[in-house]
Amino acid sequence: MRRLAVALVAPAWIALAACEGTRADEGRDATLRVDGAQFFRRAMPEEDDGPAVLSATVVSRARAGVVERACAGELERAATAIAIGLSSDVGYWVLPAGIPLASAPSSPTFDAVLGLSGSARPGRYDVVLRAVDATGRFGPATTRPLEVVPAARPAGRFVISLSWQNEADLDLHVVLPSGLEIFKRNRTEYQRPPPSAGPVDPNAPTDGGFLDRDSNAMCVQDGARAENVVWTEPPPPGRYVVRVDTFSLCGAPSAPWRVEAVLDGTRIGAAEGTSTEIDARFEHNRGGGVLALELDVP
Repeated sequence: MRRLAVALVAPAWIALAACEGTRADEGRDATLRVDGAQFFRRAMPEEDDGPAVLSATVVSRARAGVVERACAGELERAATAIAIGLSSDVGYWVLPAGIPLASAPSSPTFDAVLGLSGSARPGRYDVVLRAVDATGRFGPATTRPLEVVPAARPAGRFVISLSWQNEADLDLHVVLPSGLEIFKRNRTEYQRPPPSAGPVDPNAPTDGGFLDRDSNAMCVQDGARAENVVWTEPPPPGRYVVRVDTFSLCGAPSAPWRVEAVLDGTRIGAAEGTSTEIDARFEHNRGGGVLALELDVP
């Protein structure tokens, strides 16, 4: 669909709110996240005499920990932003409106990328959308149902997972009891013997732990924002060391992350942290990253 080349300016009150404190609230504990939006830690205002939401499409079912382009629609002419939140959340998000479609030149649009916290509880939620004008007046609420289902985890006997909630490029590093390190530059536990070792036994096992993806590599968004090292068979016993390497924040001020280790369906370790600019300055190779977990596998 062709869009008109018309620029819409975000409400001045949004910029003013961002300057009220020394650091903007990133909404790290919010169940819902909206990329590129500003977070407000309070309930939406009760008045409804502002512009209305003319149409809204919201994904009806999503997994915890997943980020996707899932919310779009049109607003009344006076709207310059859209407020989006869950009715039961700790706050809401305000995203500047986009340019109108050529087929409706008087209706600003919105197209939001929504993310759900990996700790979001499964169940039914109401997504609340309200148009906002340049003076900060909110219009009537439009609600859409959203069913949250548990976060998907790769199938395996042993899975170590790293997940985060924004556009940063983080990397999972796992050091095995043998000292071998699995990360994006060495993605499998299996090590092919050197040519000097002679012929390779075709029946020799080539399985072991493997890294399933390099998510958001070079800041190219893939929507996953998660990496997993997976063992489909019983893992080697001993101590495992898990680190999180901040390759790049990709323009984000920081990147909250979570690491979990699940053995035969039981969580045996978990940790949370936040990557900052300082973390991105270190070496991004074998041995890189900050310590997240140390755990023993029998």
